[in-house]
Amino acid sequence: MSTDRLLPTRPYLRDEIIAILRELIDRQRCDRLVRIEAERELAARLSVSRLSLRAAVKTLVDEGLLLRKRGSGTYIVPVPASQIVDLIAAPDIKPQDPFYSEFLSELSRYLAEQSLHLRMLHPAQLPAASTSNPLIIVGLIEDRLIRSLRATHGRVIATQSYPDAVEISQICFDDYQIGVEAASILFDRGHRRIAHLAGPAIYPSALKRCQGFTDRLKALGVEPDVIEGKMNWESGYELGEDAITLSTGRKPVTAIFAANDWMALGLMQRLREEGVSVPERVSVLGCDDIHLAWQVKPHLSTFKWDVNYLIREMFTFMESMNANGPTLHKKILLPARFVERDSLKRIVT
Repeated sequence: MSTDRLLPTRPYLRDEIIAILRELIDRQRCDRLVRIEAERELAARLSVSRLSLRAAVKTLVDEGLLLRKRGSGTYIVPVPASQIVDLIAAPDIKPQDPFYSEFLSELSRYLAEQSLHLRMLHPAQLPAASTSNPLIIVGLIEDRLIRSLRATHGRVIATQSYPDAVEISQICFDDYQIGVEAASILFDRGHRRIAHLAGPAIYPSALKRCQGFTDRLKALGVEPDVIEGKMNWESGYELGEDAITLSTGRKPVTAIFAANDWMALGLMQRLREEGVSVPERVSVLGCDDIHLAWQVKPHLSTFKWDVNYLIREMFTFMESMNANGPTLHKKILLPARFVERDSLKRIVT
């Protein structure tokens, strides 16, 4: 008598085998057919009857997760296009950019947990046909490129503010509010002459931080000193000369808010070389909370993004787009968190 006849199919055993096969599918599923073990080998490895295994496989075939090919075997069905997430990054974003590298790392982890796959797009090699894949834009890209992407993707979400692009959705951190909070923090610590190392106004994030900062200080009766430069270490270092000039005289600048941490770190290096102590003589506040912010001495006070929160909100919104249709466009602003370290000093008046 065959072994199959001695081990009849039982519902609870079939469900156990299905659960095991689902785990196998989740681990191996990708954008192409993947052949699983032959029936005899898989049954032996799982210590189940071939009859029970066949019943479990049939259930998963009916669900569309497995595919039988006569004379070839059983295959894991590829991930459908709707389970692929496209991403395009602005040409000027470097792979080592702190936000981009953290965002990409956390996004990849999130997609793996959700059994989704990431497809990187290049501006010069865009899909020729429409796709149901959602698209994430990181950084600033040209309006022409946005229109091209909008023609191929029904759901487009940017992680950067696009003030004039009403045809795409935007989920980003509230840069204006960051500027407001930076001004309030420095004012509340007793500083009354405050400078801002601003980034280029062509970048919405730099522009909004500057606007929020200056608007808040003016409301408090303080006229800020604004120095514009590039958002990198070299620019912060070079602008340190102007900052040193402002920190001398009858009414010296006692606090500086930099548009990002790289500018703040370059500034601090220049101040150190010129004998201007931080925070004893000048307090410094940055933005981004890059890795070096807590490695330098004194440790840099800054604002931190919760990238995981951004990603969760992004996919929650994608689900609402699925329910309400791709014509739903929205702008969602997320808060950043202030991280106080050693670079700020309270002035006692």
